[in-house]
Amino acid sequence: MDCLEFRRLAGADPQHPAAAMLEHAAGCPRCTGYLRQTQELDRHILAALSVPVPPRHAGRATGSAVPGLDRRRWYALAASIVAGVLVGSLLWVGGPRNSLAQDVLAHMDHEPEALVVTTSPADDAVLGRVLERGGIRLRPEVGTVSYANSCRFRGRTVPHLVVQTDGGPVTVMVLRNEPVDAPVRFAEERFAGTIVPAGPGSIAVIGTGDADLEQITARVLAAVDWERD
Repeated sequence: MDCLEFRRLAGADPQHPAAAMLEHAAGCPRCTGYLRQTQELDRHILAALSVPVPPRHAGRATGSAVPGLDRRRWYALAASIVAGVLVGSLLWVGGPRNSLAQDVLAHMDHEPEALVVTTSPADDAVLGRVLERGGIRLRPEVGTVSYANSCRFRGRTVPHLVVQTDGGPVTVMVLRNEPVDAPVRFAEERFAGTIVPAGPGSIAVIGTGDADLEQITARVLAAVDWERD
């Protein structure tokens, strides 16, 4: 089991991880943390939904409450519960579960050896095959491409490149079949990145904190030519 499959299964049922998931998590600290956060989110949502609602006239039984005050308090409590559930729902959908950004970060763990500082370019023949398979061409202004591979990502084969920059090596993934409506920015302990609309899909650019991702992303976008739709 790889990290991508683990996170998809964890998103589907975080409270009941299968044996294979637990085995993978035992050797992968990032997936262990992911599972813990997802389980915690589930617990918060369940707790919000489990708050008991008082009887309609409970506050008037003692005769000590100001008329209407308890009702206002319970309305406020109900509103806060609903708000909490809505926030949880937004995090559930827009956060780590089935997130394109999280899948990109998970994929980074499969080829850590690619992110090295070097002046040596990738083999021209290898780079050519990767670009041809991905249906793209690269203009020289992209800079030194030190690594090129055709990788499986979300069931499709995509170009996975590493470009050398002044801020260190930067990963570029050309995601023809993963369109986004607007730029998506993300960050974690080791990496920061952005996914931007490009051609029929998108391009992901991931680097460390030393890389000027905005400038590099603009350079990559200008250097990629889409040969087929």
